Amino acid sequence: MTQKYILALRNERADSAVVRPYPNKADGEGVVLTYSFMTALPETYWTGNGNPASSFEAYSASERAVVRKALAMISSVANVAFVETTQADSDFAFGQYNIPGMTIGYADPLDSWKATGDVTMQSQVWLDSRLGLTTQNVLHEVGHVLGLDHTDEGQHRLSRADDNRSNTVMSYQGNAVNKLGPFDILALQEIYGAAPARTGNNTYVFGKDKLIWDGGGIDTISAASAKKAVKIDLDNGSWNYIGSKSSSLSKDGQVILSNSADIENLTGSRYNDNLSGNGLANKMLGGSGNDRITGDAGDDRLYGQAGNDVLNGGLGNDYLNASSGNDQLIGGWGADVLIGGSGSDRFTFSAPDHLGDLTSFDRIRDFTKSDKIDFRGMDANPDAAGRQKLKFTGNFATDDHFSAGRKGEFYYNKVSDKLVFDFDGDNVADHYFGVAGVNLMKSDYFLL
Repeated sequence: MTQKYILALRNERADSAVVRPYPNKADGEGVVLTYSFMTALPETYWTGNGNPASSFEAYSASERAVVRKALAMISSVANVAFVETTQADSDFAFGQYNIPGMTIGYADPLDSWKATGDVTMQSQVWLDSRLGLTTQNVLHEVGHVLGLDHTDEGQHRLSRADDNRSNTVMSYQGNAVNKLGPFDILALQEIYGAAPARTGNNTYVFGKDKLIWDGGGIDTISAASAKKAVKIDLDNGSWNYIGSKSSSLSKDGQVILSNSADIENLTGSRYNDNLSGNGLANKMLGGSGNDRITGDAGDDRLYGQAGNDVLNGGLGNDYLNASSGNDQLIGGWGADVLIGGSGSDRFTFSAPDHLGDLTSFDRIRDFTKSDKIDFRGMDANPDAAGRQKLKFTGNFATDDHFSAGRKGEFYYNKVSDKLVFDFDGDNVADHYFGVAGVNLMKSDYFLL
């Protein structure tokens, strides 16, 4: 989802055989750049926006402070370090003069030699001396130096709703700002990588910022204070929201995750949420409300808490605890632990592989007479026409109780507390599934 915003900001100059249109060797690679403040006119300069020689001025101490503050903002989110040096030795230099017309400033993008990553030539950043230096203008022009373009130029452009300075300093629309917008951060992090920051165990309040990014640690997004239901997907680059989804990030309640966020944990609201994990080991809490919580590839821990929830572990060896309410628990692949808690719960399996195998398998820890085990998604004999129901044959104290040639039979071993399955009809168990909480299983405990 974030890619279209990044494309709208990145310059569209093509690589040549030897030159890259950014001052680093490859996307995601950090860079150290030197900068300076012009104390005299450089030997060469562009005169397409008036002649800098006519009204050149050096930067005052306060103006230099504005520039340093703006550069620090960039370094705080992207892996770009700025080192101040002399005019002759710098990768880019700041100057100012009375620029005619409507132009506030301009700057040359920095190219680099592909072989070495070294900057090909010095960039010049010129700002209008009449207007007073602002953080916004410095960020905009340094954005050009680092390879960002205007939002209304080129093949990829922002929509009218998203083209504003709250989203990016590269826009000309909207009120003045004094910080980078979410699209700026996304684009700079794709080109240079994220800043070596936010590496601790952080908690991000969902909805506080339009963009959530992180640099490491075990982190949490919390929507506990949200005033409406939330939809949150922990996958990097995902679009998330409070209430309803909009086509524009500028609308209230819209939040995106950066392409390198890697968030582990998630807490929902007190409403009916839709929460999804990523490939990490996620811990997700639904809170009150009738929530849908879905894991992914990691070994996840899903807690439904209050309400009638749907918990789906996905891949991995997951722990699902629905707590109170009439819940549905879907272990998915892997050896999962399933706890329905109070209420009338349904444990759903749609394929033999979701049960596990003979050494590593799912286990229900608290089955009660009001619960159901749902096998309606399974076919006892896929080779026959239509869906063939599984058949429960009873409770036994030993194993080996299958009918010859009967596919899809299962029984309950009341000593080992597990269901034993023969799906291929060879009279040999091929899947186990643990069930604890009752002494004997009955046919009406199953949905077949």
